[in-house]
Amino acid sequence: MFNKLKKGFDFKKYKEIEVIITHLHNDHAGALSQFILYMWYIYNKKVTVYSNCEKIREYLDITGTRREAYDLKLKNKNLEFIKTEHTDIMDSYGFKLKLNNKTIIYTGDTCTLLPFMPYVNDCDEFYVDVSKYGGVHLKFEDAIEDLRRIKENGTNVFLMHIDDKKYIRKLNKNEFFME
Repeated sequence: MFNKLKKGFDFKKYKEIEVIITHLHNDHAGALSQFILYMWYIYNKKVTVYSNCEKIREYLDITGTRREAYDLKLKNKNLEFIKTEHTDIMDSYGFKLKLNNKTIIYTGDTCTLLPFMPYVNDCDEFYVDVSKYGGVHLKFEDAIEDLRRIKENGTNVFLMHIDDKKYIRKLNKNEFFME
């Protein structure tokens, strides 16, 4: 992820760098320390990290991240964390974000849509973690009817964290945007 960020953005042109962390699994936070230090030492920019994760400070400390290189915040006026279920060994969150006149709901890794249902009728985009197998991720077969109803109500639904794209494409008949 770190290399994709380096190649994909010209960080010189950004005044502020903000990152949202939903949980501390490596595929979501593994490159965070490296990214913060890169921004600090190469671009002389402090990163603002938004996270509700209980162990985020400890995580950044043990990965050698200088505290002066980042600000840690729990919220801002455009961001609301939504507690969800992913794994029993760590806290996990999705979020509601107001950005560029859009309301975005992002589930992060989750095994349930329930915490997000109060938000979906009042959002423009809904980014949803789905899986063929379920378990710690939302089983697509169990959620497809809810996702169809959400889409029918005018919300754009985007699937993410897909473990079997061929299977999920077949089930949804390309109704939903695929990552």
